Amino acid sequence: MSQNLTDWVDEQLRETDLADEAVLLVLAALEGDETLDAYVNDGQSVKRPEPSAADARGEASGVVLTSITVEGFRGIGQESELKIAPKPGLTVVAGRNGSGKSSFSEALELVLTGGTYRWANKSAEWRDQWRNLHHPSAKVSIGLVEEGVGPIAVSATWAANEKSVESRTVKAQVAGKPQVDGIDHLGWRKALEQFRPILSYDELGGMLEGKQSGLYDALASILGVEQLGDAVKRLKARSDARKGPGTTAGAKRRELQDRAAQSTDERAVEAAKLLRKTDPDTAALRTIATGGHQVDRGPLPALRVLAMLSAPEKLATAAAVQRLRDAKNGLADAGAKVSQRNHDRLKLMEQGLLLHATHGDQTCPVCRVGNLDGGWAEASRELAEHSRRQFEDVELAHQTFDHAFDALRRLLQPPPAVLRAAPIGSITAPVQEAHNAWNAWSSVPVSRDADGADALATHVESALPALTAAVTALADAAMAEVSALDDQWQPLASAIAGWCEEWESWKQTEPIVKHLQAAEKWLKENDLRLKNERLAPIANQAREAWQRLRQESNVELGGLQLTGTNTSRRLRVSGAIDGEPVDSFAVFSQGELHALTLALFLPRATLADSPFRFVVLDDPVQAMDPAKVDGLVDLLGELGRTRQVIVFSHDDRLPAALRRSSYDATILEVNRGANSQVTVTTSQDPTIRYLADAHGLIKEWENGNLSEDDLRRTLPGLYRFAIESAAKDRYFATQLRQGVSIHDLEKVWTETHATKRRVNLAVFGTQPAEHLAQAWSSPEHRKAALGMAASGFHKGLSGWVDPDDAHYKAKRLVDDIRNGAK
Repeated sequence: MSQNLTDWVDEQLRETDLADEAVLLVLAALEGDETLDAYVNDGQSVKRPEPSAADARGEASGVVLTSITVEGFRGIGQESELKIAPKPGLTVVAGRNGSGKSSFSEALELVLTGGTYRWANKSAEWRDQWRNLHHPSAKVSIGLVEEGVGPIAVSATWAANEKSVESRTVKAQVAGKPQVDGIDHLGWRKALEQFRPILSYDELGGMLEGKQSGLYDALASILGVEQLGDAVKRLKARSDARKGPGTTAGAKRRELQDRAAQSTDERAVEAAKLLRKTDPDTAALRTIATGGHQVDRGPLPALRVLAMLSAPEKLATAAAVQRLRDAKNGLADAGAKVSQRNHDRLKLMEQGLLLHATHGDQTCPVCRVGNLDGGWAEASRELAEHSRRQFEDVELAHQTFDHAFDALRRLLQPPPAVLRAAPIGSITAPVQEAHNAWNAWSSVPVSRDADGADALATHVESALPALTAAVTALADAAMAEVSALDDQWQPLASAIAGWCEEWESWKQTEPIVKHLQAAEKWLKENDLRLKNERLAPIANQAREAWQRLRQESNVELGGLQLTGTNTSRRLRVSGAIDGEPVDSFAVFSQGELHALTLALFLPRATLADSPFRFVVLDDPVQAMDPAKVDGLVDLLGELGRTRQVIVFSHDDRLPAALRRSSYDATILEVNRGANSQVTVTTSQDPTIRYLADAHGLIKEWENGNLSEDDLRRTLPGLYRFAIESAAKDRYFATQLRQGVSIHDLEKVWTETHATKRRVNLAVFGTQPAEHLAQAWSSPEHRKAALGMAASGFHKGLSGWVDPDDAHYKAKRLVDDIRNGAK
């Protein structure tokens, strides 16, 4: 990453209130995947960069075109070559629609970029019609020269009968080195995306009319801030990967809440309340889901009680009945042995013993005959003891009877409260039956005597089976209902329990996700700010280009601003119409849109960082009015002073405007004959143009339309321009093939002023020894022509020199230079 960009980001970070964790994430993301993952995953520290004023960006090399050779592709059948002078200058490739000229530009775009803008929006059927019908083989070869490298040949070939344009074999070869598959080793892939030097008519028409995001990306890619965009992508990737479980868990929470809310189960009702919160109490939810928390409302608690309900146990009840019957029989037996009279006599005897013990011997106070003496007392005590024992047995029998009676009676309890408050539903009938049976069981009035005991025992024995059957049926029904509710609840309970684990795991990850998102947001905002800072110079160049192109348009171009992110990113173009501000492309006519696209494209394609020193435009004149065509010539002519500009055009207005202008340009004519045979001829180049202008002046003089003085003053200048134009073509072509920098060539050429010395550069590549220069220029026609270009430029053509002869010699010298004569 360029150090000054690091410094810029760090400087912004020092002034922000971003959390320390987010700051470190920004810095780690700028460093790369490894550093970011080490910090996020392992907590490794991130060092803040040391400030540096140096920019690590290296200088780009220069690449120019020398030829495009096409065979069996689109409108070209037999092999046809388009030669281009490898030097700065303007070349127009003209030809009518269908002549095959666009086939050259499409072939160039396809081989270098891997596709064409024109084909991008076409159907597969349209794209498959790429082979020429008149030629069996298909091949495209591109000739280029790169500074410091030399000539480079890039080719694409297709197997015979291959229908897919994608199934091609691309190879590239640097002069003196083996041929290599593909062009990635040339180092142009990224530059072709950032500084795309080819603009087709379809792209020209669609760039501003298509998706705004495409134009945004085209401009953003050249601003040198990819590191920020890459860092944003890294942060987003980590954030998305980690927030995925949170997003999933959040969606699942809402789904579970909906499911729980639709259930009448009280457990689900309780869970729904908890799940309604964005950050629920997972401990409480887990307790409900696992059964650790029993709800105390709704039908379920009562159902659970009913499921556990049971009638009096049969064996225990039978035993109680038997005990009552046995007690009743024991009571009867004890009562038969002891009469009431005996009981009364015992009481009287006990009173007599008490009287004797108190007052001694005496006459019986009852009969007044017998004596209550010691003999009587002893005999009476033995009799009383015996009688008393008989009466204790009866008492015990009574107690046993009472206990047995009460025990059995206690079994006849009234119906449990749960039977009176049972839930309404499918078990209503069993509840009512059990309630009735229990009422029948408990509501039997009996007396506490032998008959009552018999009636009670008989009732218990007769009512218990019905009660047991009813209660058992109810318990089974309640248990079935509980099981049904549990079956309905269990999947939801399991899902809730599982979700609690997911949510708790997410809550541990959430803090780093929030920091990642904060870092991503901060970088996005500052990425956009930096992009617009760096867009400003391009916007200035675009306004200058627009000023040349707009001509009579009343639309003024204002600022350019990149706005938005993701799918909302766009290029905002501000301006004015007749002084009224506008902020939309909608106000531009079709021609103005084309001109605006050119105004944006050319600064992008000609940035200093681009390794390409050529720009290719396909049909930029369409929809332009004549005034804008003149403006385009002015713009391209100026650009051609430092760049190789190739323009394909079927519109004769561009060549016509060039002929009217003062700019030197080469015009190549493309014609298509039978069987798609395409030929390329030179209609005009600067050298030929100067010679043609000189020849035309001679004809004008011969026809009496020009004075001889004017002719002789003008001819040497035209010959000088022709000779120097030819010399420059040869000098640049030969030196570029040897890898010399275009910048260096332009510097040397500009600093070399004399025509003869410029010719020496063309012939020898440098200034040769004087005897070599003299030897080359010694032939009479060369010497005479160089003399005219030197002294004649200021003094005019000498009176003794015949104009036709001068033209002949100047043309021969030009031919020698162009043909590489030694």
